[in-house]
Amino acid sequence: MSDPVILWLGAIGLGALFVMSAVHKLRDLRHFAGSIAGYDLVPRGLAPAVAPVLAFAELAAGLASLATPLAQVPGRFGTLACATILLGYAGAIGLNIARGNTAIDCGCFGFGARGPGLRRGMVVRNLALAALALPALWPTPARDLVWLDGLTLIGGLAVLALIHTAGETALNLPTRELTA
Repeated sequence: MSDPVILWLGAIGLGALFVMSAVHKLRDLRHFAGSIAGYDLVPRGLAPAVAPVLAFAELAAGLASLATPLAQVPGRFGTLACATILLGYAGAIGLNIARGNTAIDCGCFGFGARGPGLRRGMVVRNLALAALALPALWPTPARDLVWLDGLTLIGGLAVLALIHTAGETALNLPTRELTA
């Protein structure tokens, strides 16, 4: 069993992340299509058609996830959709790392800004973010909320934002090349 505040924390955190990510991608579908093509998982000619589909799927999942406190059923579905998309992205990143195809733009935030290319840490990041959806799988008891729940939610979201920012900063640090 899960507390509603724990469910909301993951749902709102993932929802906000997905809405921001989708808006970023929708503002520059051409670059996002280039990122999709770089993964070499769909025919290059289809990447421009896949880009808006993925971006709108992220937007829909994020908006539904954000609705969790108001509508639990669609909210839980949206939260689990966010996790599914993250797992798909983790698989795509992992597959390309295994192929040695790491010098591509991940398609996350900041097209062209990520210098180091794909890293194993991105797979770990996506798996950790997907784990935020786990409370959506558990039954949540109905209970009256108190002022401390609001404080817990705000504080928890702030901590999640700081952890995500620190992780993204670490992923963008230059790598030290090993010389033989």
